Amino acid sequence: MGARTLAAAAVQRRLWKVLAGVLTDGDAMAADRAMASLLQLLAEEAPPESFDQLSESVAAGGADRDLVLALAQAGHIREQLAHRKRREKETHALYETARDLSSLRDVDGVLEAIVARARQLLGTDATYLAMVDPNAGDVYMRITLGTVTRAIESVRQNPGQGVGGRIVQTGRPYATSNYLADLSLDRNPDVTDAVIEDGIVGIAGVPLRVGEDVIGVLFGANRYERAFEPAEVALLSSLADHASILIENARLFARAEATAQQLTEANDQLSVHGQALERGISAHEQLMPMALRRADLPELPEAVAGMLDGAVSALDENGQVLATAAAPGSEDLLEPLPGAGRRLGTPGPHARPGTARRLEPLAGDAPEVWAVPVQAGSDTFGHLLLAGHAALLEADVRILERAAQTAALLLLMERQVSTAEQQVRGELIHDLLAEREPDWTSIQRRTKRSVAIDFTVPHTVLVLSGTGVTRRRLLRAAADYAAPRHGLATEHAAHVVLLLPGIDADDAARTVPPHLNRMIGAQVTAGVAGPGTSAAAVRALHRDAERCHRLLLALGRAGQGACREDLGVLGLVLDGTSRGQVQRLIADTIGEILRYDAQHGSLLRETLDGYFAAGQNPRRAAHALQVHPNTVYQRLERVDQVLGHKRWREPQGALTMQTALQLHRVLDHIQVEDLGAP
Repeated sequence: MGARTLAAAAVQRRLWKVLAGVLTDGDAMAADRAMASLLQLLAEEAPPESFDQLSESVAAGGADRDLVLALAQAGHIREQLAHRKRREKETHALYETARDLSSLRDVDGVLEAIVARARQLLGTDATYLAMVDPNAGDVYMRITLGTVTRAIESVRQNPGQGVGGRIVQTGRPYATSNYLADLSLDRNPDVTDAVIEDGIVGIAGVPLRVGEDVIGVLFGANRYERAFEPAEVALLSSLADHASILIENARLFARAEATAQQLTEANDQLSVHGQALERGISAHEQLMPMALRRADLPELPEAVAGMLDGAVSALDENGQVLATAAAPGSEDLLEPLPGAGRRLGTPGPHARPGTARRLEPLAGDAPEVWAVPVQAGSDTFGHLLLAGHAALLEADVRILERAAQTAALLLLMERQVSTAEQQVRGELIHDLLAEREPDWTSIQRRTKRSVAIDFTVPHTVLVLSGTGVTRRRLLRAAADYAAPRHGLATEHAAHVVLLLPGIDADDAARTVPPHLNRMIGAQVTAGVAGPGTSAAAVRALHRDAERCHRLLLALGRAGQGACREDLGVLGLVLDGTSRGQVQRLIADTIGEILRYDAQHGSLLRETLDGYFAAGQNPRRAAHALQVHPNTVYQRLERVDQVLGHKRWREPQGALTMQTALQLHRVLDHIQVEDLGAP
């Protein structure tokens, strides 16, 4: 038997006992009607007001006081039953909410369930869940249910304003039966407009707490005036407590997951750095022995490619490839390295010497290419380039830089050895090229002892000078150029002398100066002669190369390389010409012109130079000389008078005249004794 039936039976027995003692037979029918009405009310679970009305009706009919009290007790019992039923319903809802807390996979889903239960239990038109913005400090709507407009969903309130702001500021629940008529509220006009638009009238709200902090508000609202009972506010508070627990647990779980993720990432980083450290130790163990045993440079790219699992290219200071290597599976990375070498450019002004830098890719899908200069002090030997499939770690960058230092050390030691050898051989060459004829027996004996030079092999001689660069820098570049070609570079008579085997004079004149230009970034002038196959021949070739070098400078051809044949007519004239013949050619051709200019202060020689430079066109010559054309005509006629003939205007005479003028210009820079053959 249910609680409702037991209660009805108890009320019925109580009424019959009362009626049996107070009613007469005449009133039995009235008592039966009262009993029937009471049972009907109990069966319908009528509200307490209905029992009060029945009691008042019976009392008005003159019934006994005990009967009236019995009917009132019946109404009280009904009220208790309704309260117990409501509490059971609330308890069940709270139990369901607590069960939802066991799953935190969807926080918003559980919060929406709490808001929905609050609406169901309180019987409100709408419910809201608002949160405090930790950055702005105001309150914003997170979840709404039962709203009819979107304006209420975007409401934000400052602490102290409206119902939500007041609850956040005080930390206590608050309810108002009429929001707009409540004079105790400090309303925000925008929020008031949203409330009016949504039709909200009665509102109740309770705080969501985490410890002493209020993190949000749970609302219930109606579109009519409603005075919320304390029990309803308490129920709303219980649901708010569940929501607070959920939000805090979700925050803690999120923090725990973030911490776990950070620990995982840190562990991964430690693992990566550990591997990089192992690679660094391995690199040190490989690079140091290479430096100690003076390994060949091509070994270095191969070792570095294996260490960093990529492709490596060693370039000289002119960008020429010296050696390349690729790790297994990385052969495809060799292809972009030559193009990357052409994009080296200049490091930034704040770049640390010897620092590796990532080159900008030509295409978005190009492999990552790093470049590091190979430097020793102020000297730069070239670059190391690395191309890899994956991004280079900081520790790997340090390995690449350490490899460049090892390469610089290898090249520096190689240079020092080469310099020592060059110095020994240079002393021999210096004695060979000295002004006084050497002791040929001594030269022959020393040549046999020096395995590094063999005069039986054809050698070409170059006399070098540089513009805007020290002779020491030029000598070093020439020695670096000569070493891999089994040549020799030394300094003699204030010039750099370069001996190269296995190359003729034309090829040497065409290729060596441009290469040295790129190495030192300056103009290199080279007089060339050769080849010769004996020490005596090399001595004679040096004289020819030196004369050719001086002629290049005298003719304004600095920065070029040439042998005597490349000097055109002047070279042919000087080939086998004695000093006396050169002097007679100048005297017979322009001697009278030179004497006339000296005696009269005229400019006949300069006019002839301009005339032939202008293609024997007087007007163009006048423009170049910045004089009137008539002046040029008059001076040319004066030349005819001084020479006593006009044959110099004819083709053969003009050639002789131009040769004499050119020889005279050369004499301004070179003594006559240095020109012809002895």
